[in-house]
Amino acid sequence: MITIPHSPDALTLHIDRLWNGTACSDDRLWATLELSLNKQGVHVRTHAPLLLETSAPDAPMGTRVDGLWNFDVVELFLVGPGHQYLELELGAGGHFLVLSFDSIRRRANSYEAFHPVVRFEKTAEKQWTSEMTIPWSMVPENLRALNAFAIMAGQFLAYEAVPGTEPDFHQPDFFPAACF
Repeated sequence: MITIPHSPDALTLHIDRLWNGTACSDDRLWATLELSLNKQGVHVRTHAPLLLETSAPDAPMGTRVDGLWNFDVVELFLVGPGHQYLELELGAGGHFLVLSFDSIRRRANSYEAFHPVVRFEKTAEKQWTSEMTIPWSMVPENLRALNAFAIMAGQFLAYEAVPGTEPDFHQPDFFPAACF
């Protein structure tokens, strides 16, 4: 289990700027991602607008969808030593994807046999929430950095900006230090 001294009970990340740090011209685009630690692992809850143009795969809710990043999604990256990291995606249709990497863009595990409990809800305020717990066995040890992103209505948003001329979320060296 990861022990982080002086960690808060929960950490909320607000995702409301474009991937490169500039302000998003569409104020409908935002997401929040809440993280909390419990005995089972890291509990992740995301909240985002349900837009007219929201896209989701044609698959049953609660299922794993490879390529979920091609739809409206909120993503969390948890980085361990070196370039080991875990990517979790929660989609606007109640889908998920979890991938681990042992170096930048080199998949170590696709967790195809992982069947978490995914809670998904569309609210009366035209928003969606999705949540699940990442087991400690999947979380990189010695967590050093994290970042969160959202893809919606064709826009790429970030909690903390990443460099480059095009959106590339697989840049763990530019993520902020883990603070929970």
